[in-house]
Amino acid sequence: MRIHKALADAGVASRRKSEEMVAAGRVHVNGVIAAIGQQVDVSTDVLTLDGRAIGQQREERLYMVMAKPYGTTSTVSDPHALETVLDLVPAAMRDGASRLYPVGRLDRESEGLLLLTNDGSWAQRMLHPSHGIEREYAVGLDHSIDDHQRRELEGGIRFEEGMARLAHLAPATNADLRRLVELLGAEARDLVWYRATLRQGMKRQLRRMFGAVEAPVRRLVRLRFGTIRLSGMSIGDVRPLTATERRQLDALVTRGDGGGIGEGRAPAKAEPRAQAEPRVQAESRTRRDGRGLVVSIDGPGGSGKSTVGAGAAEKVSYRFCDTGVLYRGLTWLALERAVDTSDAAALSGLVEALELAPDARQRYVRVVVDGRDITERLHTPEVDREVSGVSRHSEVRAKLLPLQHALASGGRIVMAGRDIGTVVLPDADLKVYLDVSIAERARRRAEARGVADDSEAVTQIEQELRKRDGVDSTRETAPLRVPEGALVINTEGNTLEQTIDDVVTALRRREHELGSRR
Repeated sequence: MRIHKALADAGVASRRKSEEMVAAGRVHVNGVIAAIGQQVDVSTDVLTLDGRAIGQQREERLYMVMAKPYGTTSTVSDPHALETVLDLVPAAMRDGASRLYPVGRLDRESEGLLLLTNDGSWAQRMLHPSHGIEREYAVGLDHSIDDHQRRELEGGIRFEEGMARLAHLAPATNADLRRLVELLGAEARDLVWYRATLRQGMKRQLRRMFGAVEAPVRRLVRLRFGTIRLSGMSIGDVRPLTATERRQLDALVTRGDGGGIGEGRAPAKAEPRAQAEPRVQAESRTRRDGRGLVVSIDGPGGSGKSTVGAGAAEKVSYRFCDTGVLYRGLTWLALERAVDTSDAAALSGLVEALELAPDARQRYVRVVVDGRDITERLHTPEVDREVSGVSRHSEVRAKLLPLQHALASGGRIVMAGRDIGTVVLPDADLKVYLDVSIAERARRRAEARGVADDSEAVTQIEQELRKRDGVDSTRETAPLRVPEGALVINTEGNTLEQTIDDVVTALRRREHELGSRR
C-alpha cells in the first residue's frame, strides 16, 4: 500500500496530513527518507516518524451518525472553534480510537445529518464524486422563489470551480414541515422550506446557488446522506451506524445510483472521474509516462486563467490548481494578523499556516488557514490591492515553490498563475498564455462581483488592474511575461466556452504529439 495510507491506517493522521509529513522529510522507511506515494509493506518495512517507530496495528473501525447542531464546527482541527462535532461524541463511543473525523463537512451555520468515522478509505469512497452519493437538505428561505429563480437553479449555476447543479428541487410538504418543527422548534414555521438534493460536493454549494438567484438561505438542514436519514434523531444525538446501514451505503458505491429513493428525481449530470493522488518523484517535475500532461496557463489579472483552467481540466478529467489562491491566502492572513506586507521575512513565516486543499473534483482552489476555510475571503478589494506587493517577494515565492512542484510532479494537471510557465514549471508539456485588454478584464471582474452597472466601480477595478499589471511586469522576481514557446490565446470577444475549447484542443493535440514520440 502507499505510505500515506499506511500512516493513516496506523492512526498517525489523515491521508493528506500524512502526505505532508512525508513531504517534510519526517517519515523514514527502513532508515531511508520516504517519498510521497511510495509503496510499503507494513508486514516487513519499518516505518518511523521523527525517529519514533510507527505501530501498524489496525484499530477497530467506528462508524457513527450525528444530528449536528447549529453553531458547531465540523472541522475537528479548528483551534478557534468553541465546540466541534467531536465534543458531542461520548467518550465511551470512541472506544479508544486515536482519531475520528466527519465524512464531508457541514459548515458551522448548517445542521443535521453528519457521518463520523476513523476509516479513511471508507470515507473517501463515500465522498468520491464518481459515486454521486446524494445528500438531501431542507432549505429555509424568507420568501418563496419565483419561476425564474427556480429555472435558474434547476439549470445550474456556474461557479469558478465548475457548474453547480441540483439533482432535485421541490417545495417542502406539510409532513416535511411538521418534522422540521419537531426537530428545530416552532421558529421553523417562520421560513419557507424547500427540499434540495445534491450529488456534487462544492463548498457551501446550496448557500451559494440560492444566493446567486437572490434567495439567501436562512437555515440549512441535511436530512439524508445516501440511504441514511435523520428520522428518529434529535439535534445533538449521536448513534452508531448499524451493520445494515453500512451495507446499504457500501452498496451505493457498487451500484452507483447515489441512494436516490423516491420518484421524480432528475438524473444528475455525470461528473468526471477524479484522478488518484499521484506519486511524486523528486528527479522530475513533469512526467511524460502516459498519465497525462502538465499544462501551465499564465496571463494578467482578470484574464480568466482560473475559470478557463478549471473548465479545461473538467473537460479532460485533469486535476486543476489555481496557484494564485496561495498568494491571496497569504495576503489575507497578513491583513488578518496585521503583518506588514512589505516584510518578506514576516510573510514567509506565515506560509506554514496555509494549506492548499482540493475540492470534491480534485481542483486545488481552496485555502485553509489553521483549519478554517478562507476561500470565500480571497477576492475582496483589500486583498486585490495588496496581493501584488506580497507576491513580489522572492523569499515568499521560493517558500511556495515546493508545494507547486509536488502537485505538478505526477502529471495530468492544469496549473494557472502569473509565472507558471516561466518560473514554476518552465518545462511544462504545454504552455498557454491568455491575453485580453485591460478594459475587458475590468468588465469581467466587475460582472463577477455584481457591480457591472456601477461605472465608478468598474473604473476603480480597471485602475487596480492597471496598477497590478505594472507591479507584476516590472518586479525583479518572476515578472509577468509570455513564457517561451507558449501558445498565446487572445480571448477578446470570446465566450468562456470558446476559450476553454481552444485550450482543450491544444491539450489534446499536445497529448497526441508526445504520445507519438514514445
